[in-house]
Amino acid sequence: MKRLMLIVSILLLTACSSNKIPDGFNENDLNQKAEEIINLLNENNVDEVYAMFRTDVEAMIKLEDLEVIIQDKFNQVGTFKEISQVAITDTKDPNTSEVYAVVIVSSDHEKGRTTYTLSFNKELEIVGFFIK
Repeated sequence: MKRLMLIVSILLLTACSSNKIPDGFNENDLNQKAEEIINLLNENNVDEVYAMFRTDVEAMIKLEDLEVIIQDKFNQVGTFKEISQVAITDTKDPNTSEVYAVVIVSSDHEKGRTTYTLSFNKELEIVGFFIK
């Protein structure tokens, strides 16, 4: 499952074209959605984040597998402290030409750092999710 998520994220990110907010997206909305997701994950509400996945993305991974991935990562880095950096860019799906916003968030934890790569469609559904 980790490999599948990595492949999906790489496919989405390989088409990154610039460091700008894509047309049709709002920077404030993207920042708020990313912060909401990170807070939910840190409160162990993975199911609520999973419900934000677009249906086809949801079909790629089981909730239980996502919960294990998140828990494993948090076991490594410890308790969440703060979001330290946010960058937003865009990417284009090579198969459909749909443009996505990609929000890359770094957060500090007691024993390390976590980087989230969250891709959204215009409805702010999660179409890509990677955590490292």
